[in-house]
Amino acid sequence: MHMFYLHVLLMICPVCRLCPTASYGAYPICKGCSMCSRDNGCVNCQPKLFLFLRRERMRQYGECLHDCPAGYYGMRSPELNMCSRCRIENCESCFSKDFCTKCKSGFYLHKGRCFDRCPEGFAPLDETMECGEGCEVGQWSEWGACTKRNKTCGYKWGLETRTRHIVKKPPKDTIPCPTIAESRRCKMPTRHCSRGKNVLWSYVNI
Repeated sequence: MHMFYLHVLLMICPVCRLCPTASYGAYPICKGCSMCSRDNGCVNCQPKLFLFLRRERMRQYGECLHDCPAGYYGMRSPELNMCSRCRIENCESCFSKDFCTKCKSGFYLHKGRCFDRCPEGFAPLDETMECGEGCEVGQWSEWGACTKRNKTCGYKWGLETRTRHIVKKPPKDTIPCPTIAESRRCKMPTRHCSRGKNVLWSYVNI
């Protein structure tokens, strides 16, 4: 693909010329080029430099840079080193086409991708705009007995609770752990309480 790009430029740029290694002649736009045109800029770059295609309105010309600008990453090949645009959604700077290094404002970086909310198990770090390792919790237990005032009878409705344990605390205390206990309303399985041989037949509605 790079060789194809080079051939196309040479076809549309008959005034392209080879540039001396240590200079770029009368065309300042050709700085760092190994082949350049006064109209289209660099067509190929000196070793270790990246070719960047800059657009200004309807015009496009090539520049040779040591580092690619924000929003682009350097892609090396035997034929041509080029600056390619980051294609990762909401990414400002990237290391490669699949790995972002800095997200746009309002997004958190996590494993080379950008998120408006951190994935489950990770917490947002506003200082660095990254997703930090969050609090790790275990599985929920089974729902406990339906009770009210420590009784499992004598009422029509009660509460049942389930819990889970913290398996791993977060590296920073500022990252909160999710809830480890939750309750829900439940219906008592037994409306009447029995005490010895006496049976309490009344219950309280709530």
